[in-house]
Amino acid sequence: MNLNKEISLPKIAEVLKVFIFSLDLYKEKINNLNVFPVPDGDTGTNMFLTLKNLDLNIDSKKDIRSFLLDLKQSSLMEARGNSGVILSQFFLGLLNSFEQKKSLSISAIANTFTIAADSTRKSLPNPVEGTMLTVYEDIGLLATKSIDNCNSIKDILKVIANASVLSVKNTPNKLRILRDAGVVDSGGLGLAIMMNAWYFSEIDSNIEENLNSVYLEMIEGLSDRVSKEYLKDSGELEWGNCTVFTILGKNMNIDIEREKLSKFGKSAVITGDESLIKVHIHVLDGDEILNYSKTLGEVKNLFVQNMDDQTKDFSDLDKDYKKIVTSVISICDGKGIIDAFNESGSDSMHIIRGGGGNNPSVKEIIEQIKKIKSQNIIILPNNPNIITTVNQLNELSLDKNIKIINTKSIQQGIAAIFSFDSKKEFEENINNMTESLNLVEEAYITVATRDVVIDNKSIIKNKFFTVLNDKVFDYYDKSDVALKRIVDEMFKRKDLITIFVGHDSVLKNYQDLEKELLDTQEDKELIIVDGNQSYYNYLLLAE
Repeated sequence: MNLNKEISLPKIAEVLKVFIFSLDLYKEKINNLNVFPVPDGDTGTNMFLTLKNLDLNIDSKKDIRSFLLDLKQSSLMEARGNSGVILSQFFLGLLNSFEQKKSLSISAIANTFTIAADSTRKSLPNPVEGTMLTVYEDIGLLATKSIDNCNSIKDILKVIANASVLSVKNTPNKLRILRDAGVVDSGGLGLAIMMNAWYFSEIDSNIEENLNSVYLEMIEGLSDRVSKEYLKDSGELEWGNCTVFTILGKNMNIDIEREKLSKFGKSAVITGDESLIKVHIHVLDGDEILNYSKTLGEVKNLFVQNMDDQTKDFSDLDKDYKKIVTSVISICDGKGIIDAFNESGSDSMHIIRGGGGNNPSVKEIIEQIKKIKSQNIIILPNNPNIITTVNQLNELSLDKNIKIINTKSIQQGIAAIFSFDSKKEFEENINNMTESLNLVEEAYITVATRDVVIDNKSIIKNKFFTVLNDKVFDYYDKSDVALKRIVDEMFKRKDLITIFVGHDSVLKNYQDLEKELLDTQEDKELIIVDGNQSYYNYLLLAE
């Protein structure tokens, strides 16, 4: 047996540590290139997290096969995002190739990429060239052709490393989105970084120094991040939720279930076998696919990322903070409401999803603060419960000039941001935004989930009740009647009302609603917006 042509169990464990080290080193650079399938800036992070928690302890493993089997299973369980699920196919290829060759020989390593490419292509309902899939295939093709000329592991790794670089450089020629954004494929580059790090570790060369040269070669003539123009153009798209989970079951037909599961959303990557299926998919609402998956087996390792938030965060990285004196953080939810804050606050605005039963933690707020380069930050909690959380920041020593305006509702937050002017000084904005809260009226309409007494008024379950300026106004059988009554009341004192329509009440056409609400009014103005907020059928702001 020529040990120079095989990889031992301890060596494989060391290689995995090299993979993790290299991804940790380059995850942000990989994130900066992330444009396909969604420009959400998380490819490098997801690849890193997929490997970070793998069990690399070889003492409890009897042999290489049991270790590789565990890697295959655990990498699928830990896989994050599109890139993480596709990366897990490398370990499937490694196990299957070992079982075919009975050892981790030169030919087994070469064959790993062919198997990974085949399984990746099968996992994608609509395979796209110019991605990690292509890099797998290009490496596999050149590596298998070169086996006869390789006399050592170092020889085959050199072929693999070089093939990965050439393939990544060519990805913009195969995928127009990459050309439009001015970058190479991020997942492919991440895979190439791993393979080159493996090669450099094998030849005892300086990994960090050589990886930098390889990275620069791969992006030569292109940008090191997605172009601002591309992010701006894609900013109006609705991406939904990146939903990743595992189904543990028995006798599942992966081919049949792949076809069924992929119909629930877009950008699906579905792989596995009869006992374990890994699902990555982009959906607006995850309930349907999760409910179906529970009929197949136990759903575990559920991980959901809102890609609208991520794409916004990704584009925020390119903000010109030399022109932003003060930044604003608004805690809110609902696409239309988020859009209203973003439009009013422009480049100064940052969004943290929250409200209702989904309140952010102090840690989440601090993480957002750390991302902002402005020294001055104004925070709009927009909810009484969140005010309590946000005020805990006063007890912490943060290297920022932070002011919290105690907005108790979305309407107050909207009023405050309407009064914000990015060209004005910090204190002047605070005064204007705080004063604006005293100049508006607000109301909301929602359905009672139980019989309750509020402000000495008995409200019956399933009736629509209206709250005006923090006091119960009345309740009604129908939400449209409640809306008509509260609009008439607010127009007695104000001339302009903005109505944010909740996701349970959104209509296709608001012309009839607007006509009805203004029918008895003169010289009044009404703005109706799809707020898409939860819990509240209507939020009203009167000025």
